Amino acid sequence: MPQPPSGHLRRFQFALERWVQRGILPQLVLMAILVVAVAVLGGVAAWALTPAFDSLPTAIWWSFLRLTDPGYLGDDEGLVLRVVSTVVTVLGYVLFMGSLIAIMTQWLALTIRKLESGLTPIAMENHFVILGWTNRTTEIVKKLLTAGGRIERFFAHRKGSDKLRVVILAEEVDAQLRQDLRDSLGKDWSESQVFLRSGSSLQLEHLQRLDILRAAVVIVPGADFELGGAELNDTRVVKTLLTVDALFRKDPAATTPCVVAELFDPHKVTIADNAIRARSEIITGDRLISRLLSQSLRHPGAGTVLLRLLTHREGNGLYLRAFPELVGATPRGLIQRFPRAVVLGVVSNLGDATTVRLDPTVDVTVEQGDLLILLAQKFDDCIPIAASSTEQPPARVGALAADPRPERQRLLILGWSYKIPTLLAELLESGRDRFDVTILSKVDRHERTRALSHLDLEQRVEVHMVEGDYSLERDLKATEPHSFDHVLFLASGWMQSSEEADARTVLGLLLLRSLLEGHTAGPEVLVELLDPGNASILGAGADVTFVSSRILSHLLAHVGLLPELNEVFDELICAGGTEIELRSVQDLGLEPDGVTFAQVQASAAGLGCVGLGFFAALETDTTQQVYLNPTRERPWKLRQTDRVILLSNVADGAA
Repeated sequence: MPQPPSGHLRRFQFALERWVQRGILPQLVLMAILVVAVAVLGGVAAWALTPAFDSLPTAIWWSFLRLTDPGYLGDDEGLVLRVVSTVVTVLGYVLFMGSLIAIMTQWLALTIRKLESGLTPIAMENHFVILGWTNRTTEIVKKLLTAGGRIERFFAHRKGSDKLRVVILAEEVDAQLRQDLRDSLGKDWSESQVFLRSGSSLQLEHLQRLDILRAAVVIVPGADFELGGAELNDTRVVKTLLTVDALFRKDPAATTPCVVAELFDPHKVTIADNAIRARSEIITGDRLISRLLSQSLRHPGAGTVLLRLLTHREGNGLYLRAFPELVGATPRGLIQRFPRAVVLGVVSNLGDATTVRLDPTVDVTVEQGDLLILLAQKFDDCIPIAASSTEQPPARVGALAADPRPERQRLLILGWSYKIPTLLAELLESGRDRFDVTILSKVDRHERTRALSHLDLEQRVEVHMVEGDYSLERDLKATEPHSFDHVLFLASGWMQSSEEADARTVLGLLLLRSLLEGHTAGPEVLVELLDPGNASILGAGADVTFVSSRILSHLLAHVGLLPELNEVFDELICAGGTEIELRSVQDLGLEPDGVTFAQVQASAAGLGCVGLGFFAALETDTTQQVYLNPTRERPWKLRQTDRVILLSNVADGAA
């Protein structure tokens, strides 16, 4: 065995190590000392062993020249002098050139890496800050960069910079991360608008680099798997809010930005609100997705409409506008005043509280400072025309009859997710719907039962636990999926990544489709995905596809630009009260041949509803599509399976 170095040698090695670790300057000093030492030793050897030099300094200078420039090697004469010269020259290659290049290369690489990581504090104003790199981040940035008019209106009343700039804080920024973001954004990428910074949202000094006190909006996105799952994600978000609040407290006089954060567990919303004293909007992803799923299960087709409104990727979207000249009017009386927009309700800001009133059965009066909720193709369409002297609001003639439904609906849930307890709670809130729910998952049934133990499951929602793997044909076939009204694929929460969860979902969906072949009346299939890129893989494999990360990303961006939208969307998708329904045109007392949207609006208003559009297939198409806020006077020839889209009070209709 090799003997350990002596005490003096160990101390020397330790001192040498500490010296080298100090940085590039000590390393260069060490190399200079070695170069001088070699030059002196070579000069002493040449002066002592050969008669070629008159003095020692001359020999040392000769040695230094050979050490630093190998071109002198051919000028020496005599065997001994040539041997010494060769040794010195070789050492020069190693020490002078090799070490110098290595040190300078390492220093240059570290400098470039430091600059790439974005450790330099920024100096900006009215910028957007995204705290965390998750599967939401890219979609949030893309939505902000393509917001167009919303961004212009956002900066219209702000002093300072009026150009959108987005700063992203990631744990570690490198060239690969930057390239991934560039590839994801494609043509929307802008070097002058998107900035990356390395750091942790839990470190106060890291947040100080982002000039948060002068930011316009701070967004804290959630993460499905990147940060350890839902529970750890919520812990990180709350700690981040506490850290941001500590930064705000350092300058109480500063105008703090609006903070938009995403949690999974709705029970932690109060904790998050108390963690920060600035204006905050908390989006609960767990509850939001569960409510969307609940609406889709209870009102077939409603999920497709809600997805169109939430993502606002194309077509109509929701706008909030103030019209002082309309104070005293009611939404029912404004139908003809907005020929290119649909009035859904009113938003009232009373102090720090925001009240959303979407109930079309109540004649809400527009008050000073209220915002109208409008469905329109673009912002400029939300302009009222002058009132006609003969214009009369549609009279209330009754209530929309309750939609006939099966006595009990059978729901098969494939996979186990932390969203299931919230989904079942939403189904319980629906009031009059009854479900028999079967959950097929590899997760132990006792563990699933414990997760649902806090729910007061009634006879309206009965739950049956089945252990099995839906990716195995025998387990899935044993559930007889063709006998259910709905089959729901939920992204498995026990997987290690969103890629694995989606791959498992796609595999299960393909297997389900093969088992349903030959059954004429199959169930409605709803699928939850986590990666937006996988939605195109499914194609028409599912009736409704929910990409959770995209939905939540777009909502975070929407609420960042207009905080009141958080309450509007929440009111729009909650169970009970005002909901979106798809009904037959005959339910409005109209004929399907040649009906116009103006007629739908008037008839719906008379029954305490708001007409939103059609869910229909055009003559040249066999697939039903969502047509929101269509041209008023265009006649539609509806088929028996086509529907009108209504905003109605479910409780009122049920009564």
